[in-house]
Amino acid sequence: MTKADQMLDRYQPGDIDILVLPELAFTGYVFESIDEIEPYLEDTCTGPSVSWAKKQATRLSCFVVVGYPEKYVDGEELIRYNSQCFVNRQGELVKTYRKAFLYETDENWASEGPGFETIDIPELGKVGLAICMDINPYQFKADFYDFEFGHYHSNAKTNIILCSMAWLKSKSKEDTSKNSDTVMDTINYWAVRLLPLMRQSVEEGEEHHTVFVACNRIGFERGSTYAGGSAVMDLSHSEKVQLLDHLKGDEEGVLVVDT
Repeated sequence: MTKADQMLDRYQPGDIDILVLPELAFTGYVFESIDEIEPYLEDTCTGPSVSWAKKQATRLSCFVVVGYPEKYVDGEELIRYNSQCFVNRQGELVKTYRKAFLYETDENWASEGPGFETIDIPELGKVGLAICMDINPYQFKADFYDFEFGHYHSNAKTNIILCSMAWLKSKSKEDTSKNSDTVMDTINYWAVRLLPLMRQSVEEGEEHHTVFVACNRIGFERGSTYAGGSAVMDLSHSEKVQLLDHLKGDEEGVLVVDT
């Protein structure tokens, strides 16, 4: 958290409207069991990640999204989720989103969330929250062209999607030369998975755009290499995608994009 504070220290109120951090931003991502992640599980409203989001939201007067491992108590049952908090400019928790499509690493400890959702935010329109594997086929068993996530948000006419990621570089890409730029392969794949948003039906004369924000991890963790490439894309209904800006595969920083 200290490092994130330092990276954001130069920004002041008015500089940022929405701040998005990666999946499990402050804990790392690769946990092999419930016992391993247990010490890092956080309360929905008062955990360290949510408290950090509230503090930065108030300081910067912006919306903040942070991924974290959530412990949720339902009666006498403890349920563990891979979650995002969505905090408004006043530092109030607006929504806890729980990852719906789990990657194999998540299955070591997390339960599936209830499903995809949108939130109506007067300033922003319809906001969709997402965590990494959500944009992929369910368990990689569903048909690639089912596009479950893309169709949901196309039907919902979502205006902006805020996606926290711990997206891995494929093994074949890890084996290529370090000088080979593979980050666009990753970003292009994300765009393909959002294809329904570029094919959605609209009334004649109507113009609909969806802004997709992906904040990904970089570096290495327990034998896994992250793909980086945090990016912002503008998707229009006429099968067009405009890449507004992105970071490199090994670049750590704050990406500020005017949409």
